[in-house]
Amino acid sequence: MKYIGLLLSVVLTVVFLAPGKVLAGGEETGFLVVAPDRGYRGNEEILEITNAFQKTHLARLVFVTLQEDYAPQVKAKLHAAVKEIKTAGARGVVLLPLLLSPEDPHLKRVKALMGLESPRGTASEPSPVLPIRVAVTLGEDLLVAQVLEELASELSQNPSKERLVVVGWGATTPKEAEAIERTLQELAAQVKMDLPFAETHALVLYQGQAVVSEELLKKTNQAAKEALQRWAGDQGLRTLVVPFGPAWKHTGSMQFKRSVANMIKGLPVVFNGREALPHPNFLRWLNKTAAGYLLPQKSDLGIILMPHGSGTYHNEPILQAIAPLRSKYPIEVAWGMADVETLQAAIDRLEAGGARRILVLRVYDQSLSLKEDTEYALGLSRHHGGMEGMQRVRSGAILATRGGWDADPLMAQVLLERTLEVSQDPEKETVILLAHGAGSDEKDLFWLKQMQAQADYIQAHAPKRFKEVKAATLREDWPEKRKKAVEEIRKVVAEAGREGGLALVISNRIAGPGPYRKYLAGLDYVFNGEGIAPHPNLTRWLDREIRRWMDEVLQAARPLADSGMAQEGQVETIR
Repeated sequence: MKYIGLLLSVVLTVVFLAPGKVLAGGEETGFLVVAPDRGYRGNEEILEITNAFQKTHLARLVFVTLQEDYAPQVKAKLHAAVKEIKTAGARGVVLLPLLLSPEDPHLKRVKALMGLESPRGTASEPSPVLPIRVAVTLGEDLLVAQVLEELASELSQNPSKERLVVVGWGATTPKEAEAIERTLQELAAQVKMDLPFAETHALVLYQGQAVVSEELLKKTNQAAKEALQRWAGDQGLRTLVVPFGPAWKHTGSMQFKRSVANMIKGLPVVFNGREALPHPNFLRWLNKTAAGYLLPQKSDLGIILMPHGSGTYHNEPILQAIAPLRSKYPIEVAWGMADVETLQAAIDRLEAGGARRILVLRVYDQSLSLKEDTEYALGLSRHHGGMEGMQRVRSGAILATRGGWDADPLMAQVLLERTLEVSQDPEKETVILLAHGAGSDEKDLFWLKQMQAQADYIQAHAPKRFKEVKAATLREDWPEKRKKAVEEIRKVVAEAGREGGLALVISNRIAGPGPYRKYLAGLDYVFNGEGIAPHPNLTRWLDREIRRWMDEVLQAARPLADSGMAQEGQVETIR
């Protein structure tokens, strides 16, 4: 820690980035990125991120030091940056803090110097007042937890027999240290979802002597060292130590990880010195956070269609149904069951094309199908549906998901057509809609309920009434439940064939016949294995769901258009 004073003596600098993309519609929003003055090498890392960010955003960057001697310069740089943003045409400013915690002293210093301390600003004051909003900090986002997870996974061998110790930096008071520690613990808790460590701990080191007293620095460093010794001394668990956060980094020998290395010297811990920065997730964080404050444009929206898919001959009719929509929307297809690899590739392609908000439309029979897994994969939920090895995507866009047509009349109409294609004498025919089914009894009952609504539609809209119209699920992927389901379905088919009757088995799938011939072998029935696709109604359903989402996104922003800011939140102002 002896080099911190030297590091912080570096004069605060501000980088004026060239104006980026000017937003359409006259609702320009500028971004003021604030970061700790980390020293030469650390600031170069921040510059690399913000230089990329400014290519698509009107942005300015200010490095902030906590040394009182430089407070006037800091204030001047901050106000000059806001003036530059306003001159470039912005009607509002969003402050993006490249800091882990809202209690970070750098953020508190910025708020104090910009007059943003009061709970309410005076946004109604006339020009040159400019509304300012303060965005959430890094530690509140999954993207940053993913960085920590990467660092921890490089050290981990068997998480259940390991403890993870995350070491942060930047406090000037015990209260700040506690807040930053809570943030680190929360990030570690998210990591535990994928790497189930036996224990997780967080430590926070303080600023150097140029900012805090020598007595406080000595006391807190000693406490941190004793904690590390205590954990390392417990041989029941392998101890992993990860330095984390945008900490000071001046030269190769003068940086935060060297201080951590000195503290653990001689201790039986695992440490490789890897740090959070540089990492592409920090640019993704800037892009995603900024997107929440920009008035959405149709050109910012991207679509990922997620059907299960299979081989070429199964996928082709689905692609035929999608084809007419490609000229209307930027569409990518991510086959599979919330597969992160295919989702990530689709997201990357859409983002490269300028997408800031992306819908993952689940092209499945049921709204419950893979809902939890998809939400988890997109970082929208901390709980998945039980699929093993689930990972999460990394994106600088705002992600959303919806889907599943349930008992939608559009699909019921297709099933009616498929039934009429094989029907000869409706009064003697029992129609059996046969579908995949779910493993969970609750979800399977939901599936059957939706299918029964489809069955009722067929009976109500057929030119002549059928003897019966029934719904059944095979529960294909669960052998014991499938065995019972097959027995029941075979009984229904056999019963339908008595006294001159006939069973019409209709494949209720997005495409293709499924495995139904195999399980109904030896029975007398008529089969239509066409499935839904490539029926125009599937195209209509996809188009409708895409338009609904787009309308929701675009209309939700309209009431805020007059403010020049596209998200609710506290508005502070400066002169």
